[in-house]
Amino acid sequence: MVILAGTSNPDLAKRVARLLKLPLGDIEITRFIDNECRVYIKENVEGKTVVVIQSLSTIADQHLVELCLIGQALKSLKASKVIAVIPWLGYSKQDKEFRKGEAISAQLVAKFIETAGFDAVITVELHSENVLPYFHIPVSELRTEGLLLKAVNWRPGLERAVVVSPDKGGKSRSELFARSAGLNIAYIVKKRDLATGTVTVSDIEGDVEGRDVIIFDDIINTGATAIRTSQFLKNHGAKKIYFLATHAVLAGDARELLEKSTIDHVIVTDTIAIPKEKQFRKLSSVSVSRVLADAISHEVR
Repeated sequence: MVILAGTSNPDLAKRVARLLKLPLGDIEITRFIDNECRVYIKENVEGKTVVVIQSLSTIADQHLVELCLIGQALKSLKASKVIAVIPWLGYSKQDKEFRKGEAISAQLVAKFIETAGFDAVITVELHSENVLPYFHIPVSELRTEGLLLKAVNWRPGLERAVVVSPDKGGKSRSELFARSAGLNIAYIVKKRDLATGTVTVSDIEGDVEGRDVIIFDDIINTGATAIRTSQFLKNHGAKKIYFLATHAVLAGDARELLEKSTIDHVIVTDTIAIPKEKQFRKLSSVSVSRVLADAISHEVR
């Protein structure tokens, strides 16, 4: 087996390779003077299973094209099986036509990956169950409930905490987390303006007064929804607020807004590389490298 790293999250790729007791394969990824991507695989991959680790994070378009070029090059070199490990599947939020005339990005991205020659995909915590049917190759979706639960288990006072589902879409995700933790659950009721994307928190189903709160979601994007939810919960008597998210997109002014917010702790995973300029005092991260390494081992048996 050969492990190759794209440019989006090389540190995670190194962690995974180390756990698998394999070196990273030899690949050169550069850009021409006009910024088009050039992929050159130096590794002998003929007849071998090759795993490519690449998140479709900022800039998603760039990393998607890079991934597809790697896949096509591997097939031309006669690799026997090519597996795309995509910890964060960018474009998965646009999983249906929300308004007439909008592209279903997730569907097209799935076609790109298949056309590039990948035989299977391993990904982490898809934004929506609607994404899976767009693929016509095997997809393994990994969960992070257990990993993030371990990250908060040691903190005092959380035995009486309440898990809060941030929206209708995250209901099943939050319920699974609450069951795993043995905690009660409450539900946020909110409305989203489809034209502007603005979210308004209108009500809560459940009691958070005098309790620590754990908000569990798949993505933290700009942080605006998390911040509004946190303020709403504080107004309803919540004590400490822990925001747990698998994918730390941290777009725009997320760093500054989250640092100033009423959220006490933000805990994420490393599916997306977080540069120093996006890190802040309240933020901590746990690695999905072991989860990915185990899934890769299972896939190549």
